[in-house]
Amino acid sequence: MFEINGLDTAGVVSLKRLSLAAAVKKAKELVEDGCWDVQVVDPNGRVYTSFEEQAA
Repeated sequence: MFEINGLDTAGVVSLKRLSLAAAVKKAKELVEDGCWDVQVVDPNGRVYTSFEEQAA
């Protein structure tokens, strides 16, 4: 399970997706919707954080 974490004006956003592709897609959507500090954490603990640059 891949975790997507970020922040928005209401607080912490924490979601889960079954695949990396689905998690990255959701992370990009969150950035486009105004969330910040968005990251995806894979089951091994690896952190992906380059969504701000990709969504810009």
